[in-house]
Amino acid sequence: MARDLGRSVLVVCLLLASAGGWAETPFGEAQRAQLDHLRTLLEQVNKRVQQLETALETAERRNRDQSRLIERLEAELARQERRDPREQRRQGERFFALLADRLGSSSVCEVRPDRLIIPTDAVFVTSPGIMGDEGEERLAPVAKALGEVVVELPTDRPWRLRVEGHTDRRPLRNHADFPSNWELSAARAVGVARFLIRHGVPERHLEAVALAATQPLSRVRSAAAYQRNRRVEIRLIFPLP
Repeated sequence: MARDLGRSVLVVCLLLASAGGWAETPFGEAQRAQLDHLRTLLEQVNKRVQQLETALETAERRNRDQSRLIERLEAELARQERRDPREQRRQGERFFALLADRLGSSSVCEVRPDRLIIPTDAVFVTSPGIMGDEGEERLAPVAKALGEVVVELPTDRPWRLRVEGHTDRRPLRNHADFPSNWELSAARAVGVARFLIRHGVPERHLEAVALAATQPLSRVRSAAAYQRNRRVEIRLIFPLP
């Protein structure tokens, strides 16, 4: 359409230029009629060009509006995906699968699809709430692997590693530092979180939670069950933005 319009404009210009020579000679009625026709044609062409320019501006404005709408919809979809429990579960499973590959076979921890379990008896060897040199040495490979795997987490959504302290159900008696299992589980969670920070896990992505004996792995009353319940768990969570 634009090419045909260009040809029309060119033809009109050539004709008007040729007609300019007629000014030197008297015009006949036929010549005046032809010149009027050419001028009318030029006006129509100019009007059509203006219409096309207006239509082009309208189309460009519509395209800009549609682009902004698409951007808003994509941003909303991304927000919904970040809040989708299924997507969060997939991210968590991928994270712990990568962690299991990095750790391989470990006698210090157990990697499950949704969490990392660290028996506290294996790392809190100096005292119930303090890791000594031996405990830190045992936990160092786990901290190193976590520091390497967290870089694989998405940067477009908030995430945290929640360090949970758990105890068995037996109450503490006559312990000066820990009046109850709540204080003991808090000390263990904080101790592991601080250790992870020293090994490169960003502090802003960590939180420590004390759960005492509220979430046992086993409710059996036996020494083996109590030992199993004494643990620190690390979970990947995605807080709402």
